[in-house]
Amino acid sequence: MIGAILFAERVLLSLFVEPAQAAPGLAAWARSAQHWGFRFAVTLGTSLAVFAWIRGDARLKQLNAAARALPSRPPLLVLHFALILPLIPLSHLLYGSHTVQLPFLVLVGLWFGFALAATVALCLAFAPGQLWREASSGLGMVWAYALCAAGLGAGAMEWSQKLWAPTASATFGLVRLVLAPVLPTLRSDPVNLILQTDHFAIQVADVCSGLEGVGLMLAFCGAWLFYCRRELAFPRALLLIPVGLLLIFALNVLRIAMLVLIGDAGFTDLAVYGFHSQAGWIAFNCAACAIAIVSRRSAWLQPAAPALAVARNNPTAAFLVPFLTVLGGGMLVLAAAGPNTPWSVLPALVGGVGLWHYRREFAPLDWGFSWRGAATGFGVFLLWTLAAHWLKPANAEHSIPAVAAQPWGTSWLLARLLGSVVIIPLAEELAYRGYLLRRLVGRDFAAVPFEGIGPRPLLVSAGVFAAAHGALWPAAAAAGLAYGLILIRTGRIGEAVLAHATTNALIALAVLLGGHWELW
Repeated sequence: MIGAILFAERVLLSLFVEPAQAAPGLAAWARSAQHWGFRFAVTLGTSLAVFAWIRGDARLKQLNAAARALPSRPPLLVLHFALILPLIPLSHLLYGSHTVQLPFLVLVGLWFGFALAATVALCLAFAPGQLWREASSGLGMVWAYALCAAGLGAGAMEWSQKLWAPTASATFGLVRLVLAPVLPTLRSDPVNLILQTDHFAIQVADVCSGLEGVGLMLAFCGAWLFYCRRELAFPRALLLIPVGLLLIFALNVLRIAMLVLIGDAGFTDLAVYGFHSQAGWIAFNCAACAIAIVSRRSAWLQPAAPALAVARNNPTAAFLVPFLTVLGGGMLVLAAAGPNTPWSVLPALVGGVGLWHYRREFAPLDWGFSWRGAATGFGVFLLWTLAAHWLKPANAEHSIPAVAAQPWGTSWLLARLLGSVVIIPLAEELAYRGYLLRRLVGRDFAAVPFEGIGPRPLLVSAGVFAAAHGALWPAAAAAGLAYGLILIRTGRIGEAVLAHATTNALIALAVLLGGHWELW
């Protein structure tokens, strides 16, 4: 909770900083210190929490239980927020456009003083100082390991930024090597990293180097190895990390090569607006699934050969397959055919077939609903439209798609409505709330009652839901919290589904009656 509050306040304060403004001399040093100091602090806190949890020290568990049993101290929370408020004008004076002139060292001293006092007040609001001192001394050598991890992590962030240019150059060379045998007209500009044919040209920019995919794969492999640490044989299982990194880098090279081939064949819009935007995520998903499957099925990577047992009923598959069908199918269709084509409704319809196939698995759930679900959905709709107004890019598509004017346009719209109002709410609620929300509580998620779920699984599931909605993540986070809360309060998944369906139905009305196609 402390970390979440500090992160939210960090985002708030960043709104009062103008990145484009030059900061020479001491100002540049202070900004750099704040920037890297924040990263170091976040990495240190995360490392301490992870290492302490892995260590499993009985004394630390007792201190944690004692802290949880104590009530929070509202006056200290109020003091914390009061101390945060002066940081807003101080941040603006340090980095914003202003006419007030104060000595720079005074501004820096005040900023760090208020920040330190606010952090101390926040920590004391959740536990007394004695508990914090005992926990700090109880960590022992964990401090040394965490400090090393934080130093290496913060340093690696800065060092990795220097890899963009050479990685882009290496990607450019490999793509040229792949395309040369199949495209005789291929021309290359190694200085500007441009690959060109008679009909199409691309520039391998830094963001196309594959470094982002490498970072995502590194995070996935680390999380997967930690999650499966009891089922994998170490240290040989660590080989999954370099294998995963090489795989995702190779797939990125193939992605760019395919982009050039598609554009050279005359499908420029498909290459730019469809394949380019989705192929990266498809490659990452394929690589991640390959790592997961190989690690679980390879006897060499496990301490002992796994027992071969085939379960007749797989509740995980029932809750995830319809959603993954809609998600993965949408990526494939967008990459292969582009946006708003007759095929764009196919993934949702196939997901509906999946829901029907597993319908008996969902029978034990409470599908009851009331006006509360509809009211929650209406509130989320209002928030969603406001977020779309502020967060959607200026060049978002506002006009009716060309496919809707075709002879099959009415059928396309009906299928789109069916998917948006019925299939997607069912598939997403079963995945995010029916599975993930309970899986965060226990492995046997089907036995976890909704009514007993605490705030942490709710926040995590809402965060994952938000991450899947791109630029509208603030509204999606609020929606995930609202749908999860009504499910926990009532114990009825039908309430969450109705809330989600109501939101989507009102969005569909805004699209069809108001012409707000950017919401779809």
